[in-house]
Amino acid sequence: MAALSRRSLFGMGIAAGAVAMTAPRLAFAQTPGPTYEAMLMNCIDPRFSTFAWTYMGSNGWQNLYSQFTIAGGPIAAVVDSKPFAAWQQAWWDNLAISIQLHQVKRVVGLCHRDCGAAALAYGEKIKTDPAFETAKLSEALRAFRAEVKKRHGLDTNLGIQSLNGAVEVVT
Repeated sequence: MAALSRRSLFGMGIAAGAVAMTAPRLAFAQTPGPTYEAMLMNCIDPRFSTFAWTYMGSNGWQNLYSQFTIAGGPIAAVVDSKPFAAWQQAWWDNLAISIQLHQVKRVVGLCHRDCGAAALAYGEKIKTDPAFETAKLSEALRAFRAEVKKRHGLDTNLGIQSLNGAVEVVT
């Protein structure tokens, strides 16, 4: 058996040092990811971005939620309408991944008043008849809740945001 040279011993020392430095990173990479309280699904309308952020913070979820924003928000996830059909699978796949990566505990669905996507789904009457608007948004939110429960067993908080940011809870 050949004796180890100083150069060989030095090389083995370098290799051992590299393994020792890498091992903590490998252990860290295998730890579970962060957990979040909720997954927010809301509309792309920029008038409501800050309101949604404020609402989530007021519930104690600031920096503790994932978010998926799409035209119509929860409406787009459940309404059988041509403009939304291609987006629905993206939402449900995204929710599944967020549950897997972040262990979210609930889903928050927010619709809003004066929503252009809601008008695409339900017609222009939604812009002129507040009772019709409330009924249709509430119907979509309840269907959204039922689908989240069916697919993932999660609880869902639902709300309709007014133009001033106030949220009317939908039960």
